[in-house]
Amino acid sequence: MDYFAALTAFVEAAEGNNFSRAAERLGIKGSTVSRYVKDLEQDLGIALFNRSTRTLHLTEGGQTFLTHARRVLDELEHAKAATSALNQHPRGLLKLNLPPAFARHHILPALNDFRLRYPQISVELMLDNAQVNLIHAGVDLAIRIGTLADSTLKARKLCDGHYRLVVSPAFALQHPPPSTPTDLAGVPAVLGTHSVSDITFVADSRVASLMHGDCIRINDLDAQLIAARQGLGFALLPDWLVARSLKAGELVVWLPQWHIQGVERAFAVWFVYPPKRIVSSKVRCFIDFIVERLGETSDWA
Repeated sequence: MDYFAALTAFVEAAEGNNFSRAAERLGIKGSTVSRYVKDLEQDLGIALFNRSTRTLHLTEGGQTFLTHARRVLDELEHAKAATSALNQHPRGLLKLNLPPAFARHHILPALNDFRLRYPQISVELMLDNAQVNLIHAGVDLAIRIGTLADSTLKARKLCDGHYRLVVSPAFALQHPPPSTPTDLAGVPAVLGTHSVSDITFVADSRVASLMHGDCIRINDLDAQLIAARQGLGFALLPDWLVARSLKAGELVVWLPQWHIQGVERAFAVWFVYPPKRIVSSKVRCFIDFIVERLGETSDWA
């Protein structure tokens, strides 16, 4: 029996409570996962799962074995990482989980230069606004935007950022520029699908809530950007998304003296990665490359 393969199959089956899902994640047959588990049970002389037609449940012995099996596999990963970290030529598959809009505007334009510098690294991108479980998804590194939830993941801030209230020049000609946020009442808006009740504008000691008239709701940042450039309404968009449009004159900023606050609007850009004692060289070189490329600056143009 290939004990390493059997342990890997057992841990995947235990975490997913299903042989088929474990097989799909490992790229093997479900019958192979079942055989590995059966071989382990015969070797240990104890049942690891209570089986039903729908799902699996760990026995007491299975739970004990899972704790130690995870430790063995983690130690092997640490050993591999420690060895590969000594490699002067980072290599292997780098799996990234990225917010789609940020990836389109800032990661994809840099990817060719990264691959030229590190030709032995192959890259797989998962573009998803949902915060997937990095460990279960086998992700090496993710970029998150916003306030990070408490977790065991490691994080490094790339930069701080701000939101801007922007409109197209044509829209600005059709609607008088507001002096305060209350002047936005009755003005068409392009907003996301999240709640805007927590968004406030602050200037000196003044505080005002977000006001808007007719509203188009869009759940995609790039689509909100396009809608704003087409003059469909004012939009609240991050500076990393609108900087080039502002520089090109495709958008202008309204209420620049007001700072936009709100739980869903206060954000920074973070690298997030699984908590390993030694960060692999391919992850380290990608982080360093992006920091070098973008820098800790708010000038995203």
